[in-house]
Amino acid sequence: MSMWSNRAPLRPASFTPGPRASGSAPTDPGAGGRDASRPGDSIRRHSRSFSFASRLLPAGKRVAVEQLYAWCRWCDDGVDTASAPEQAAAFLDHAAADLRLIAAGEVPTANESRWLASLVRRYQLSIEAGQALLQGMRSDLTPVAGLSEDDLLRYGFRVAGAVGVLMCPILGLADRRFLPNAAALGMGMQLTNIARDVAEDWRRSRCYLPVLWTGGLRPGITPLEEGGVKQGVAEILRLADGYYAAGDAGISALDRDSRVAVQTASRVYHAIGTRIRNRRFRVLEERARVSTGTKLRLLVLSLLTSAGGPRPSRLPAVAEQALSTAAQLLREHGVST
Repeated sequence: MSMWSNRAPLRPASFTPGPRASGSAPTDPGAGGRDASRPGDSIRRHSRSFSFASRLLPAGKRVAVEQLYAWCRWCDDGVDTASAPEQAAAFLDHAAADLRLIAAGEVPTANESRWLASLVRRYQLSIEAGQALLQGMRSDLTPVAGLSEDDLLRYGFRVAGAVGVLMCPILGLADRRFLPNAAALGMGMQLTNIARDVAEDWRRSRCYLPVLWTGGLRPGITPLEEGGVKQGVAEILRLADGYYAAGDAGISALDRDSRVAVQTASRVYHAIGTRIRNRRFRVLEERARVSTGTKLRLLVLSLLTSAGGPRPSRLPAVAEQALSTAAQLLREHGVST
């Protein structure tokens, strides 16, 4: 479940809209997705929260974000709609080959990859972050169970934190020292996705909640027991709080015309976790959503606080730990800061 999925958000992004969602685009490695002719259709169709936030960006940045989202979504759909693991693996091999062509300055084969190539040329997006995203999607080719907290965070970085890193040049981040903040915000969103989508993931033989948090829940081995789920969801939302705090601390490093959109996306996603808490972590009965009225209220709050300022001299300990973990994962995946 990535930021890009309906079972998790588009695989969101840190400083922008983005976790991963299941979809219905064709998985023929040589074919573009269903939304290939208009990348903006992809974000509007598959992610209400990120579409809402992206509309707050200037037109040029919004188009670039839509193109990046469409590439991420194309990759995600290639995995989630494949008829067999072998077909999904072949799709990812093709996407990785296109990424190597982009890195070499050559023309990739898929329409979605060509959109990414244009963004790499214009904004110098991180090829390493794109490779990390594909790594995360490849890990979904097999049943997911028995994860540790470290496994969870590595997955969250690959499918969402990496997207935040990709978004940063588009949103005007000039100081690469804030890349850990971007990655942390994406990871916080992905943790929220995982909390929200436990039931859907379980049906796909996936459980991203660390096994030590749930009393040993494993798809195909144990029943989906509500008490263990509630315990795991409470813990993952507690962990997410530190990642949101770390991400929010870096928003002032973005261009001024990007800050409201990113702050709104962060608040809307964080509000999903708040709704889950208010429902006492009951995520098996109904998918948590944020109403349009709440989104508008959070937008107004973001407008009132968008001027930004220097990074706080001291962050909460959980936020500092999140930044440290995000920085470590950036180094592990070859992304320089």
